Amino acid sequence: MTKPMEPSGHLSHKKADSREHRDWDRLLTDAGPSDHVVQLYQDQDFLNRAVCRFAAAALQNGEGIILVPTVKHWDSFRPRLIAEGIDVEAAQKRGQLTIVDADQTLPRFMQNKMPDSPVFLGLAADVIARARNGGRFPKVRWWGEMVNILWERGDVAASMQLEDLFDQLAHKHDIAIFCSFMMDNFNGEIHTRMLPRLGENHSHLIPVEDYARLERAVADALRDTVGPDEARVLESELLSRYPATYNMPRPQALLLALRQVLPTVSDSVLERCGKLYGADSANR
Repeated sequence: MTKPMEPSGHLSHKKADSREHRDWDRLLTDAGPSDHVVQLYQDQDFLNRAVCRFAAAALQNGEGIILVPTVKHWDSFRPRLIAEGIDVEAAQKRGQLTIVDADQTLPRFMQNKMPDSPVFLGLAADVIARARNGGRFPKVRWWGEMVNILWERGDVAASMQLEDLFDQLAHKHDIAIFCSFMMDNFNGEIHTRMLPRLGENHSHLIPVEDYARLERAVADALRDTVGPDEARVLESELLSRYPATYNMPRPQALLLALRQVLPTVSDSVLERCGKLYGADSANR
């Protein structure tokens, strides 16, 4: 697991690296043992592309891959994997690709609306052992959405407890874990409550699809809200005093640091940032 991203340079007037919007692609391709990556998404296409990149890379690298989707989402993932040249049926037959139904599995370890730790860890260990296929696939990756099912139901405590258990699982069994939440990255409550909590049990955050577009939006929103001079001061000071607790794009870390130091200003910046990010997308 890598260390949190260190601040370097300013956001304002910075020419975005042409690869920046694909950093999440590289992260998912190269995910290794004990990495625990979380994605925030709001549209099915972004979810499809991220999950299929994670899965396709595992299959191409000779790793085992466990997917725990709802039926609806598997019906979206499968044709995309096939379009990317993956023989899904063959991968399942040789035991390299394991599909587990999220809606059917979740009730098996829930007790009194909370995850039963021993039951979950036992079930998950069995799935991982089968995915390793007697040592044929020693490296294993896991993507699932049971945590998001709980989140969308409003069972936040249960969702976060399950994430804690997945973090234990990643380290105990030396696997890479990737999960996805349907969350709006430009929502103030998400920044106040959920993103700091996710930092307790994740190594990396994928907050949006396009990192370069996020950088432009954050720089412009900060400048529009506090003025160019104050924006430069904040950019240089915030991250050095409030470093991110897990890896994320630098502009995202700046937003979270601003939330800790100047929450009132943060609300205005975040609202403006969301509008700019959306407008930038619409103009492309």
